[in-house]
Amino acid sequence: MTASRHMTSYNATSALSSKQRQHEQTDGGNVSAAAEASNQQLDARQTNADRDQAPEAYLDKSGSDRGSDHSRDAYPTRLSQPPEHLWQKRREPVVHSRADEGPLGADQLKRFKKDGFLFEPEFLAPEEVEALKNELAALLDNEEWQGRDFTITEPKSREIRSIFAVHFLSERFRKLAEDPRLTSRASQILGGDVYLHQSRINYKPGFEGKGFNWHSDFETWHAEDGMPEMRAVSASIILTDNHHFNGPLMLIPGSHEVFVHCLGETPDDNHKSSLQTQKVGVPSREALSELIAERGIEAPTGAAGGLLMFDCNTLHGSNANMSPDPRSNAFFVYNRVDNAMQAPFAAARPRPEFLAHRLDGGWDELED
Repeated sequence: MTASRHMTSYNATSALSSKQRQHEQTDGGNVSAAAEASNQQLDARQTNADRDQAPEAYLDKSGSDRGSDHSRDAYPTRLSQPPEHLWQKRREPVVHSRADEGPLGADQLKRFKKDGFLFEPEFLAPEEVEALKNELAALLDNEEWQGRDFTITEPKSREIRSIFAVHFLSERFRKLAEDPRLTSRASQILGGDVYLHQSRINYKPGFEGKGFNWHSDFETWHAEDGMPEMRAVSASIILTDNHHFNGPLMLIPGSHEVFVHCLGETPDDNHKSSLQTQKVGVPSREALSELIAERGIEAPTGAAGGLLMFDCNTLHGSNANMSPDPRSNAFFVYNRVDNAMQAPFAAARPRPEFLAHRLDGGWDELED
């Protein structure tokens, strides 16, 4: 079973209006020619990106010379004025190891490097999924956690949307976060020892679950947590069947290769509202339109138990759940140890520990 069987794709060229098609035909062109030109442009950009990376195809274990001086911020964002360019090229390699250094094969690494994500159906056995679903139900039913900072509800609702720091709250989810099947994949992609930057469970109830705007996780982690470089990867395990109608995660393939500059100053305690509706740190519509026109949109779908791994900078978002079927997943972020948090790059103070775990930190849910 291949990942391509579990992927819904959107290509901007297939969504051209009849007026646009007529214009292309008048100019002697056609949709296929436009798509081919776009593909050639992307191939050229990818070639240039590859040329700037390490000479070995998937290997770069070099450290960063960036330091902690924020005047040398490699990825400026939350700007007060529109930037000269919508985005800048990524500095770090995407994949840091070879196929013989971990569980992912050469084709899987190649796909992750190209698209910025990889979907593996049937990652967990059915009995593992069932146990996790039962644990999820118990967590959602725990009235003690209603109204706590680490529990996020739907806008204007008491319906739980996310529970953060879940590996502190549940022994079963802690074991899953530390499962070698996950940590070995993260270490292979990142090329070094990793630690858990964030954990959570997401729940999107049928008919009620809202969508989430396009964003790069790294933009938030860089601006508000102090993550210096793109050396983190997310692992999302599907706990309920994902289909086209219950708001599956959508990603822009190849968007991880560029960092989109965002406008707007970070408000104090921004996380208290942004985890429901993100308004600061979101890409402009102009940037999104250009990226989607070039690269399209993909939405991995499939049965419960699948694993989606994606780069920290891959642009993603989701629609509302328009179906009666809930959608839920367990979400773990692995960061390379030598990429530990510094002071935030675009916020007055770092977000709480339940959102961004630090190597020298700890968390007690009773304190929040």
